[in-house]
Parts: sequence; C-alpha cells; structure tokens
Amino acid sequence: MTSISCRVIGDDDLGAYSALLESDSGNLLYATPSFLDFLRMATQSQVEVLVAERGGQIVGALPFAVCEAQGVGRIVNSLPWWGSHGSVVLNRRAVDADIVRTALLDAFFAKMKSLEPLSITMVLLPAEEAARPLYERVLAPNVTDGRIGQMSELPSDGPDLEMRLLATFQQKTRNLVRKGLKQGFREIVTDDEWAWDFLAATHATNVAALSGRAKPRDHFAAIRRVFPPAMRRLAVAMEGDAPVAGILTIAFNGTVEYITPVIEVAHRPRQPLSFLIFEAMREAIRNGARRWNWGGTWIGQPALHHFKAGFGAADHHYSYLIWASDEGLAFFRGHKAELGSLFPYFYVYPYGALT
Repeated sequence: MTSISCRVIGDDDLGAYSALLESDSGNLLYATPSFLDFLRMATQSQVEVLVAERGGQIVGALPFAVCEAQGVGRIVNSLPWWGSHGSVVLNRRAVDADIVRTALLDAFFAKMKSLEPLSITMVLLPAEEAARPLYERVLAPNVTDGRIGQMSELPSDGPDLEMRLLATFQQKTRNLVRKGLKQGFREIVTDDEWAWDFLAATHATNVAALSGRAKPRDHFAAIRRVFPPAMRRLAVAMEGDAPVAGILTIAFNGTVEYITPVIEVAHRPRQPLSFLIFEAMREAIRNGARRWNWGGTWIGQPALHHFKAGFGAADHHYSYLIWASDEGLAFFRGHKAELGSLFPYFYVYPYGALT
C-alpha cells in the first residue's frame, strides 16, 4: 500500500478536501472551508488544516486553530468556539482509517513541538469517539473533559410526513408542538437585517437571564457573510407583525446544525420555538437531511438535555482531550480569572482542575 504523507492544505486542494468531507456522514459542518473562514473572523485566530495524502489523493485531514496572547503564549484548539468539533475527518469505511488517523496525529504532534503551545485541546467528533485510545496514545492528555452530544434521526420524506415526524418525539413534546401549531404563528424565512438584529438581541437577552456568555453580534454577521444562503436558514415566528422566536440552522452533509434558538420570554408558554423547530425539521427533511444535530450538552444541564431528548435526540458522548505544559499549568493557575479574556472563544484547561 502506498505510504501516507502529511502537509498543510493549499488553495488548490479545496475541491478534493470538500469531497473528502462529504465521503462520510460522521464528518460534520465544523471542518468545512466556510466554518474555518468563520472561525478566522470570529476568533481572530490562525486556522490551518493538515491533510494526509496517499498516491496524490487526500484521504484525511485535521483542522486546528492557534490563539496567541502577546507576551503570554499560545493555545491550540481543534476546534474553538463554543465546543466546535475538531479531530480527524476521513472516510471511516476505509480499511486503513487508523493508519490515516495516526499519520495526521503524528504530523499534528510534530507541528505542536514547533509551536510550543501552553495547552492543546482536541474536541473529538462523535464519530471519532471510538478511536479515542489512538488519540490518547499520540497526544498523551493531562486531563479530559466531555459533553453529551445529542442528535435526532429524521424520517424520510413522503406521505404523512407530519404524523411520522411527530411520532419520533416524546409524548409531552408532541403536545407542546401541537400547541405551538395551533397558536396562529407565521414562520418567515428571511435574510433581512431586522431578522438578524432580532436574533442577536434576543439571544443576548436570553443568555443574560442565564448568566451565560452570549455570542457577539459580529459573530452572527460573520456567519451571514461566509456561509452561502443554501447552507444557512434563519426562521422567525411572527405574532402578527411582531417576531416572538427565531432559529438559526446550518446544513451540511445530510445534517442540520441547531446553531442558535431565541424566544421572547413572555411568549414561551405558547410554544413558538417548538413550532419553529418542527417547521425547520420538516423543511430539512424535504431538502434531504437525515439528521438534526442539537450540539453538546453539559453533564449538569438536565433540563436542556430533557428538552432535546423530547424531540427524539439520542445521546452521543464525545471527549475533550487536553494537554498542557508545566509552564502552561503554572501560568493558568496564577491567572485563572484572566484566561477567558486572554484566549477568547478557546478552551484553555478545565477550571476545576486548576487547584
């Protein structure tokens, strides 16, 4: 079998790279050229992709991003920004999949030696979780973290779609969706400025109520700029002429990513968000989608986990593998309160382990 070599991707490789991403349903949105362009804009980081070649053909890839704080050091994530999946992308049906993984991880490890980062975090794709022992052998993480990925399998298009889709939900969720459908809401799918303003402002209000960190307005502007309209969908539920809920999704490779939902709290009992999710799922099915990815849920978020499970989401656990140098750990412990501002949108190290 021809040997495998690794190098940094070039502009001429994008067509072959995109074809690789679509060769396996386990490869999600996060390694796409559009999402990597978004990361460059949103995080102001250096983003690179290592590709593995065999006989002149790209057979695997590993994207990563580097955040540097002047005078402090650098952090590497694959990938940053609210738990985006990194790790290796490839055709997992290939007989030499582990050989490709190992070649890429070895090349990544060699690259890290030259960069000398304070820490490295690898966020595995759910489809890569079975290969975690290989990642651990090469990366030798100091500590691990994890999330519960939740994904709904969508029924096929055809007769009685509404009934068959509802049947995939739990009983309580079916009732909430039916309630939302009876409220007289209108769904508007639009790219107009007012809808993006509503999404960003309502998201900020919703997250502030939970004492969380909202995605900035310019991140939504970057999404709008880099993703073609065929991939992204912004839907708003209208009560008369007033927007009361919204949902931003991005579709790739048969999977719809649930990026940002928002709701005017006063209208929550009438279920406009449940109405929008159902309409978005129905439209996704008609466009050929097979899965709805709800994203990661923390272990300590039972209410959110229950909400997603109500829509038929099954659990797919995935890991964060984190390595830090002795110098990095010492710095993190001494500057724990500053890490979020020094390395924004990057995972640095589990705060609970910095004792």
